[in-house]
Amino acid sequence: MKKMYCTPSGLARASHRFGMRTHSGIHSKAHTTRNKVRFSPLGFPIDQVMQRAITALMDFWTVTNRVHIVVDRPRVKWKVPWTEFYKINFDGAMFKEEDRAGIGVIIRDSQGLALALLSQVIPLPLTVVDLETLAAVKAFEFTFDLSLGQVILEGDSETVINSLNDNSPSLAPFGLLIQGINNYANLFQCISFLHVHREENNVAHNLARHACHVTGFSVWMEDVPSHIFATY
Repeated sequence: MKKMYCTPSGLARASHRFGMRTHSGIHSKAHTTRNKVRFSPLGFPIDQVMQRAITALMDFWTVTNRVHIVVDRPRVKWKVPWTEFYKINFDGAMFKEEDRAGIGVIIRDSQGLALALLSQVIPLPLTVVDLETLAAVKAFEFTFDLSLGQVILEGDSETVINSLNDNSPSLAPFGLLIQGINNYANLFQCISFLHVHREENNVAHNLARHACHVTGFSVWMEDVPSHIFATY
């Protein structure tokens, strides 16, 4: 499966072009004003040059500070998998003040109905990527335990998803975990790894956050907990 990326924004290019036009307009204005002073009998006195320059500069700052280039990104929603496929979303959350972390997993069918959910608390990993990798491993194990054949694992960590889609050995600290998933991937009829936006991963994220209230782990079958229902 092809990896999904955010559409690049044209904000920087738009800002650059706007800036060039603005500076061009200032230079043109200055050139015109200079010619008025030089060639027109109605030019302002020389002792007003500094004051007029300061006023013009303040006007420029006022105008540019009012200009906002807004690029609206369409609201992204979770998408159901193809018929006979299941989507498994996973995420992690850190509770640094408690030296713990949470893992959340939700499995849904092609109608968008929840088949199983998991919330687990674990010791705090060293990095966010380590946590996201552990969440991917738990999602993989949870899915395998339910004997699902055709699955799509979705997460919002681009680093983890890219590593899962890369068949070459990884020298990263989490590389052995990634390799473990890939080694057992052939146990499924079909398995794909897909990167998604955070908005498409809200339920898994809320399950990960809920882990701070869990001792060990909690599993729900075909029932969405009320505290995450608003994002489902």
